Amino acid sequence: MNPLSEQIAEISKLEPEKRDSCFDPTLCLVINPEQCANCDPVDTATQAASGGVTAIQIRSKTLEFRPFVKIVERIMEALNSHNVTVFVNDRVDVASAMRTCGVHLGQDDMPVSTARETLGERAHIGLTVRSMDEARNALLEQLTYVSIGGVFPTASKLNPDPPIGLDKLKEIYDYLRTRNPTLPIIAISGINEDNVDSVLRTGVDGVAVIAAICEANNPELAARRLRSKINRMKGVENYE
Repeated sequence: MNPLSEQIAEISKLEPEKRDSCFDPTLCLVINPEQCANCDPVDTATQAASGGVTAIQIRSKTLEFRPFVKIVERIMEALNSHNVTVFVNDRVDVASAMRTCGVHLGQDDMPVSTARETLGERAHIGLTVRSMDEARNALLEQLTYVSIGGVFPTASKLNPDPPIGLDKLKEIYDYLRTRNPTLPIIAISGINEDNVDSVLRTGVDGVAVIAAICEANNPELAARRLRSKINRMKGVENYE
């Protein structure tokens, strides 16, 4: 067994301390290592956590298993002292090997039921829905949260579907809320400090962002400004 495999095996024996903690949907950051133009993705993650991000999703469409595992490992170690939920995007194999808090799935990824069976009942699992049909078919009882989007245009991800906009976001949110009054629901895609107010007015519990923090010259300040605006919209005076 090579050193990395041995390390993964040892990590996999450990119970993650944060998996039992409640998932806070307020401000989620999707980190794409290729998009962290101004600093290392680990530095971006730690700065964002210090600035008030409540969850971090690690995503890469290009990295193979080994280098992706190393990025996840480094970010998890760096966030050990922060109360932040760490997800892996798409890659259930990496989430399982590294015992992250959970995985976020798209409609074309592993089915939610299979991911739940693989990762166990204590893992956090999120799912993106883009339409009413996908919302109707979502296995909400097996999910930790649902992400609705993309809401606005974005250059962070190739997306053949047009943005759904605020009206459709509100429609899908209202429908999901009738199915489950307490499940956290967030919005994603193209959200930033300028438009987050309009997004939160639809009723969603939080937002997920990429460029608004990853491409900022100061990720901590960008996260802090965005979190402060979200808090004002929610009537929260202090989060530290």
